Amino acid sequence: MATLEIPHGSYDLIWSEGALYNMGIPQALKRGRAWLRSGGWMAFTDAVWRRENPPEEVRAAFADYPLMGRAEDILALLEQDDWDNVSFFELPEEAWWVDFYGPLEQKVGELRVAYAGDPEAQSALDGVAAEVALHREFGDYYGYTFFIAQKR
Repeated sequence: MATLEIPHGSYDLIWSEGALYNMGIPQALKRGRAWLRSGGWMAFTDAVWRRENPPEEVRAAFADYPLMGRAEDILALLEQDDWDNVSFFELPEEAWWVDFYGPLEQKVGELRVAYAGDPEAQSALDGVAAEVALHREFGDYYGYTFFIAQKR
């Protein structure tokens, strides 16, 4: 994403759900600003810390995202970069269980039966189950926030 060759002012809208962390929000905002036409919009979600001092196992789960901050940090970046009409909301916890972790947990159970004799598949399913368990126990430490901002 950070190396895409896109002409400046090419887009009216950039929409990203949980992918901008690949280049880091500061870089993503800079690149997005260049790619947008004047008055264009950027809508994105990002993982954020909800509470201070998460347990080590939670920090370890997000080790591949060292720049993860709080929603306030992203709002400050948007303000610093002179974005307009900034709005945001936290994705509700029930959305995780109804639309993501609940169905995922059910599918893991089904796949455990289907791949009962496959140690590699079982290991992969263990990793998915661990993510669900982590969120069940520690989901109040982290979440996703949806941000909307307009290029000035």
